[in-house]
Amino acid sequence: MKCILKSEIYLIDLGKSSSYLFAFGHMEIQNEEKFIKGVESLINPMEVSNLLFFQKLKKLLPPLIMKRLLYRASKNTPYIGFVIDPYSLFLFFRLSNIEYAKSFLPDRYELAKTRLFTDDEPDYYMGIGNLNTRASTFWGTRQEAYLIATDKKTGLLSFIFIDILSNTIIALPNKGIADPNCKRAIFTTSSKGEVFLDIQEDKTNRKLLLTGSIKKGKMRRLDQRLWLMGNTSIGHCKKFANGDDKPFAVIFDPTEVDEALDIPPEDIHITENTLFPELAQPEISRVICFPFAQHYIGDSPGCYTTVKDRNDLIYKYNKLADSEKFITFSARTIVKQISVGIAVTVLVIILLFLIL
Repeated sequence: MKCILKSEIYLIDLGKSSSYLFAFGHMEIQNEEKFIKGVESLINPMEVSNLLFFQKLKKLLPPLIMKRLLYRASKNTPYIGFVIDPYSLFLFFRLSNIEYAKSFLPDRYELAKTRLFTDDEPDYYMGIGNLNTRASTFWGTRQEAYLIATDKKTGLLSFIFIDILSNTIIALPNKGIADPNCKRAIFTTSSKGEVFLDIQEDKTNRKLLLTGSIKKGKMRRLDQRLWLMGNTSIGHCKKFANGDDKPFAVIFDPTEVDEALDIPPEDIHITENTLFPELAQPEISRVICFPFAQHYIGDSPGCYTTVKDRNDLIYKYNKLADSEKFITFSARTIVKQISVGIAVTVLVIILLFLIL
């Protein structure tokens, strides 16, 4: 590796890899357009048919076999490209029961105070992310509930999933792929800057129902320890992890979490919230909205990307952007495996019938 000084910009020669720019000690994003187009190209609406077929096949196979099929497919396609559509909405509530919150966390993690914006006072929060997302492997509305914790092994601040409600399939360490758990999952906006959210879990009727306005939102800089590095260290609560406490990372352009709309909490009106009544205060503390699409490359089930710091994230971003061809995990891979298995089984039965 050699460094060539060019004013205050350093050109790093990575051998066979493309050369990347460092400015003021920070690696610079290259080929943003190519990365975005690459992620978007991975999303094929026709794959939704494979997704629906896959959901039906899941019910015919034992969970252990399905999980092995998933992990086998992931070896060849370790990444999932996905997009979070504009106006994703994140609600943050101050925790009211710290000990209860700690009970969700695997031993690897320690509950942590965090800033949401750079000039905030740190506090303990439960976050609820509401988003419309699309990929060739899932497509729909998701509501994610998180706690913020420190990974004791890496020191990174981490988002820890404690709940996921969705009308599309859900990737979980303990199940591989879980079925949708919400028939009613509505999250949308209007031309007047209004937001409407109505999500209810089928089995328990737990729900979050709200309306509001995002018109008075002001762009503010986000705390990068949480929003940048926290997205490279995403874990699951004890129930979801089932002994697998490894965090996973998503690869993205850091500017997509550099700033967001700070929405006045009084402009968001919760009609009903029965998600975690004993965990956090009922009043919203912060509302954060991203008024643009966010493009991510995530890990396929069973795969784990590690990111050390901002420069390492950008290095991995640039490397993916420079790839000649983007290949994403697809439900079609598993459907083919199962179809081949069925065909072989039928052939064996026919041969046995002919022989006997």
